[in-house]
Amino acid sequence: MATRETARQQKDYPKLVTLAVLHMAQSFPGAFAGTALPFMFRKEGLPLEMFWLLALPGIPRFLKWLMALVVDNYGSARLGHRKTWIIPCTIIGTLAYAALAFIPPSLHSVYAIVAILLFATFVMAAYDITADAYAAEAMTNVERPVGTMIINVLGSFATVLGTSTIALVDTVGWRPTMLGASVLLLVAALPAIVRREPPPPQASQIRRARGERPSLWKALKRRDSGFILPFAFTWGFGAAFFGFMVGPFFADKGMTLTEYGIMQPISFLAGSTLASIATPWLVDRIGLGKTALIGVCAVPLEGVMFAFLATRPLPPLATLIAMVSVMGFATHFYSSAVTISRYRWASRAQAGTDYSMQSSMTSFGVWASGSIAGWVASQVGWVYFFPLTSLVAVTGGVFYVAMFNRIETLVQDRERLELEA
Repeated sequence: MATRETARQQKDYPKLVTLAVLHMAQSFPGAFAGTALPFMFRKEGLPLEMFWLLALPGIPRFLKWLMALVVDNYGSARLGHRKTWIIPCTIIGTLAYAALAFIPPSLHSVYAIVAILLFATFVMAAYDITADAYAAEAMTNVERPVGTMIINVLGSFATVLGTSTIALVDTVGWRPTMLGASVLLLVAALPAIVRREPPPPQASQIRRARGERPSLWKALKRRDSGFILPFAFTWGFGAAFFGFMVGPFFADKGMTLTEYGIMQPISFLAGSTLASIATPWLVDRIGLGKTALIGVCAVPLEGVMFAFLATRPLPPLATLIAMVSVMGFATHFYSSAVTISRYRWASRAQAGTDYSMQSSMTSFGVWASGSIAGWVASQVGWVYFFPLTSLVAVTGGVFYVAMFNRIETLVQDRERLELEA
């Protein structure tokens, strides 16, 4: 009992909330581009074979491993190394998303919208690198499960705002919705801008004292990277392969903008948010690997459920929300566990570079699956598409669970060597 009380006292909750709010600005654009826009453009008549266009804004995220070297190397010690990037990226990203307010979605505007999103994603990729490195550096081992839970929960609310743009567009119009959403990006960064930035971790200070710079080669040649980077690609590919086409599927089933705008936020909050809250409790009792296994086992069941929905008219909205929420709750234990591990796996000596390499591989998987998902769905049909994609996602989950202890051992060895150096 005393040990748990001491662990609670070691958690800096204001810091964890600040990190979580900062990450909200990452979640909204992804939800908007990955969920809301595909649904809207399918309603506008965009052929499934052209959905590769909507995956183009994901390309800059694959280049984060190159951008991270700049973000990790340059910054003002007086202002704060991470704030140096957070402030300008937030302002530019806000203006870029505000520009979308003047270009309503249609078949004629798809190229202009994709171009703006491509530029905004490039800017926000630098923001993402900074926010992820900030979290990886600032959270201690004791804080990481709870801190990741807070990040996931607030990220879920931002995701809900992103997906809710569908219902808001149907109610108040495109321009007010997008202008309001762009302001939220600015508001999400304010706590991190106001709060004093903590000093870099010990491993980072040791590296700087030796005059060393973050190194891609050093990160690539580590033994743990041989497991982590391939998994990151597989995880991103599997998750996006399934999730990217959920909106178009419901659009094809006749769901209206308002109905989808109601179902998606509610099911997401009821499913993933509750799972994020429950994850630290489960991790404390059965460990991270077994917690992930719960979600991995549920992934094929989710594929079967969507295949079942494809064979008949959709059930009443309340029933559908309950079905999607339950499956989202079960599968999200896998995603929550992976998120905790990713912060754990990043080297505290060069957190931005390390985490961005993982993130780039994940984003590459997301872009690759998003580019072919529409074509695959058009070839095999919805009944077979979701079981097929769930099997792809399970492949990554099995790898994570099977290699979890091996990766943890390699990461611990690497951390010990960094501090000894």
